[in-house]
Amino acid sequence: MSMLVRATRAQPVHLVVVALIAAVFVFGMTVSDRFATPLNLANVQDQMVALAIVALAQTVVILSGGIDLSFAGALSFLCVVFASLAGDTTGTLLLAMAVVAGAGILIGVINGGITAYVGIHPLITTLGTSTILAGVALLLTRQPTGSVPLFFEDFTYGRLGVLPYGMIFVIALYLLIGFMLWRTTFGTRIFAVGDNEAAAAVSGLPVKQTKIAIYALSGLLCAVAAMYMTGRFSVGDPRAGVGFDLRSITPVIVGGTLLAGGKGGVLGTALAVVLLALLANVLNFMNVSSFYQWIAEGVIIIAAVSFFAGKGKS
Repeated sequence: MSMLVRATRAQPVHLVVVALIAAVFVFGMTVSDRFATPLNLANVQDQMVALAIVALAQTVVILSGGIDLSFAGALSFLCVVFASLAGDTTGTLLLAMAVVAGAGILIGVINGGITAYVGIHPLITTLGTSTILAGVALLLTRQPTGSVPLFFEDFTYGRLGVLPYGMIFVIALYLLIGFMLWRTTFGTRIFAVGDNEAAAAVSGLPVKQTKIAIYALSGLLCAVAAMYMTGRFSVGDPRAGVGFDLRSITPVIVGGTLLAGGKGGVLGTALAVVLLALLANVLNFMNVSSFYQWIAEGVIIIAAVSFFAGKGKS
């Protein structure tokens, strides 16, 4: 019960991130008069959808004391598979969705199974999985391929007022995963395993099965992100996932979830995704090279990890 209370309680880090969002927003308005326009803010939301989904998956994994670096290869592979099967009809699209969702879950089950039963550290396991899947994606095609139905592409670009459909979906997804973490037995097990795996096992919790389920959920969310990205690209790009392994970690850590597991939640991740998306948009208006943005993101990761390193799980 105490873990559930800690998960739902607003943390000081959330207030810090909100303050940073406000500061970046005000600074953005001074940089360009186009920054605060409805059109630009809608574009920012579009650009954060895929990152928000994979960061949500990473949050669940890190809360359990694990880590998932398979997103780069998995996204690339799943995007290619989805575009190859989606065709131009509702029937082919539904088939592609089912296949990609199943493939994502299978990738997660493999990651979780190796971690839980073979005992290989999840960093090594998922990094190896990512490398394999990235290679398979490039074996399947060296250039963007396939297509998606026009109505699906229109959906990924559609908006309800100033809210893109993708952002509405992300909000619903975060609420769903948040409810799962805070109000279900499975969520309690995730926090218990991340807080103290040995104690969870002694208490009779099915630790290994829980790990497999966690990585399976991560794989499913990765598949959802791949579908969305393919809809936005209208093709399957074999390099679509490049960089998402580390990018998925940044908002989780900035949002206050401990890398050691057991403490954190989806609220901090959601706020951090907004912060990073706004910051990237401001830097684009300032014509800052993407190379410098990568450097800035690396500095943010190191600073965030350093800040939380001494806080433990109290």
